[in-house]
Amino acid sequence: MKNARGAPWRRVPILVLAVVVALLVPAAAHGTPQFLSSIDVSDAGQDAFDVQVAQDSSGNSLMIWSRTDGTNFRIQARLRAADDTFGSPQSISVAGRDAFEPQIAFDSSGNATAVWTQWDGPHSRIYAAFRPSGGSFGAGQAISPSGQDATAPQISIDGSGRAAAVWYLFDGTVDRVQVALRPPTGSFGAPETLSMPGVESYQPNVAAGLNIDDNTTVVWTGTDGTKTRVQTARRRDYVGYPRPLSASPVLTSLVPAYDGCTSPNREHGPPLNSPSCNPPSKTSSVLTVGTFDANGIAPQSASSVRFKPIIGNPATDANEADVVAVAKINDVRNDSAPTTDYTGRLGVRVDLQITDQRNAPEQPEAGTTQTFPLEFAVQCLATASTATGGNCAQTTSMNAVLPGAVLERKRSVWAFGQTTVRDAGLNGTGYASCPPTCGDGDEKTFMRQGIFIP
Repeated sequence: MKNARGAPWRRVPILVLAVVVALLVPAAAHGTPQFLSSIDVSDAGQDAFDVQVAQDSSGNSLMIWSRTDGTNFRIQARLRAADDTFGSPQSISVAGRDAFEPQIAFDSSGNATAVWTQWDGPHSRIYAAFRPSGGSFGAGQAISPSGQDATAPQISIDGSGRAAAVWYLFDGTVDRVQVALRPPTGSFGAPETLSMPGVESYQPNVAAGLNIDDNTTVVWTGTDGTKTRVQTARRRDYVGYPRPLSASPVLTSLVPAYDGCTSPNREHGPPLNSPSCNPPSKTSSVLTVGTFDANGIAPQSASSVRFKPIIGNPATDANEADVVAVAKINDVRNDSAPTTDYTGRLGVRVDLQITDQRNAPEQPEAGTTQTFPLEFAVQCLATASTATGGNCAQTTSMNAVLPGAVLERKRSVWAFGQTTVRDAGLNGTGYASCPPTCGDGDEKTFMRQGIFIP
């Protein structure tokens, strides 16, 4: 390719041109970064302390502290813009009430949230206030419960502007860690207690991360009963499982138990055609019930086991939830002498499969257990009437039998297998410590869940 005079073009590399231009532009001066001399930020004339600072993505710094107004300590904040200009100090806690322990945090849009401890008269409570980018703080909101002393607030904000505030308060017995959440705009919601009841917990801190619903972490100092431990709770998405609106109570009627037919010598009539065994063989050789054509005694057995859940009170730390079991087993007679009452113990057993939220150290964690036996003992007493055999009755709760088996707000689905009642075996022992040890090996099934068709 040639120019107008016929001479070839000379291609000058772009990189070389860029270097030449760069050499012609003076470079910005760079010194040694260092802290400049200190200056006063709070107004003169009164003491100020408890200072905290946060900086937004534009380099604006928001400082917050507690300062006396001559009568009470007030929370004040002041913005220093990225261009080094200062705004005026703003008092954000109310007059006439002492306020202290301020904390401050920015979100990604330059909005700020402050939390602090403020005296409300009888108690110290945690307050929060919101400052839109470029604006001023609005009125404070009390976010800890009334009637209890709270202190040591901390604040963290996620990438979308949602805030998590933590503190600890005295519940009347011990200090507990609580948390409250706030959407990008609006008010904080009701607080949630994170630390365990009856355990001292304090010095909380929180990190909201990019998403407050995805792994927000609260840490605090607690105790394991012997030593102080660092403890934590995290927030994450929880996937539940289908459950009914109601499935209570469970009433299982009981009928005498018979051995299965392994060597049939008869055939059941149609339409239930099936090989059968004659004569029937009772599973228990120790116990029986009255029946005219079996032992000449009038039938009196009307036995059942009933399970009913007790709803707890989520507003309290106490675990009032439970499952009550009521066993009523009557006309129990000694098989060797059917006219005599049985006065030993029986073992109630039901195969149980639980689907609930208690399947990891950090809960809720949904899962389904393998099937396991739920067992408890029932004492039998003689009756005054010779027409009725021994009466065996027991009302108990699962938390009495197995402490901690039923907890509030865990949405447990208990799937029952067949309910059975076992005798005490030929030796008559085995239920003295039931649970956890229910039987010593020679027990047989006396009754099982079923229906009698007259």
